[in-house]
Amino acid sequence: MRKDNDILLQAKGITKHFGGICALDQVDLELMNGEILGLVGDNGAGKSTLIKIISGVLPKDSGEIYFEGKKVDIKSIKNAKDLGIETVYQDLALVNTLNVPANIFLSREVTYDNMLGKIFRFMNHKKMYKESEKLLKKLGINIGDLAKPMIEYSGGQRQAVAVSKIVYWGKKIALLDEPTASLGVRESKIALDLIKTLREHGLSVVIISHNLQHIFSIVDRIMVLRRGKRVGVKNAQEVEANEIVSMITGVDRNNVI
Repeated sequence: MRKDNDILLQAKGITKHFGGICALDQVDLELMNGEILGLVGDNGAGKSTLIKIISGVLPKDSGEIYFEGKKVDIKSIKNAKDLGIETVYQDLALVNTLNVPANIFLSREVTYDNMLGKIFRFMNHKKMYKESEKLLKKLGINIGDLAKPMIEYSGGQRQAVAVSKIVYWGKKIALLDEPTASLGVRESKIALDLIKTLREHGLSVVIISHNLQHIFSIVDRIMVLRRGKRVGVKNAQEVEANEIVSMITGVDRNNVI
């Protein structure tokens, strides 16, 4: 039986409108400690909107969010990051012209711990490079020369950098929006294997994906949204893909000819 103290993040009655369109209508979400939760639904179901509210990108119109049992007000990306929530969107938010260490430490650059560093913010590139090397080695990621600009890496390698960045900075929660959308079969498998290791590093995960095969391969529970409403949550080991498709589409699988 689930206990309240097992719930790491809880969203209650989240509502969001864009003009006359209701993107989210009284949506609840519970993320457990050490859990990988799949968030699925058709285009326009409200998945990304919900993630953006939790990550501080968008304000909610109404509803409440609780983190480790305490009510929190996430008004900005900084608020979310301060709670230990890190997000990777489909575009990965990597800067193509910068190298791997610069992307991992983007907006959180390490400066020299001396007067020049404190006053002029001279960046300690050597330390950031070493930290990045150590991080990737710990995760078993080998992408070669870390000094190359990001644009020279493959889609899978870029995804690996984005996920490793979550491991380095994320303390509690990783939010992943379509992490395998632009990857081939081999690179998708590598990315999914890497995502599964996030919980080994103390993170709970919410993953959005249209690929149900990918969802079933890594998640513990599946939450379905349809037209801005939560229509159900199922244990991944106790439900078939056809039932999830039926929940997503609103079409009873028994009535399909």
